[in-house]
Amino acid sequence: MTTSDNFIDKIKGKDHAELCHEVLAISDMMDVLRAKWTVEILTAIVCGNEHFGEILDAIPALSDKVLADRLRQLTADRIVSRCELPSPHYSLTEHGRDLFAVVYRMADWGLQHRRLLLGSH
Repeated sequence: MTTSDNFIDKIKGKDHAELCHEVLAISDMMDVLRAKWTVEILTAIVCGNEHFGEILDAIPALSDKVLADRLRQLTADRIVSRCELPSPHYSLTEHGRDLFAVVYRMADWGLQHRRLLLGSH
């Protein structure tokens, strides 16, 4: 039995109301991730691009206005924090690091899915 099978068996034991509540939480997470540029911005910060200009340089198609708006929202969502000293920079909060771990796990699944569909490339 795989880890996925164990997980599915655990879910089967839950009552409908509890499962619906958890599915809403998944929807909340997906709303954050669906917002344009979120994954790219988080990845840029994780890769060491902490200053506004560095994040902008790391994502060439992103405009400064959109980056400012997204950073404002990610800060309001407590995923990113803005620190002023020694100069303004951004970092992931603990909550943001937890989210990025999920994103990274999703990327792993996506790579496995591509290999499944396209063959071993």
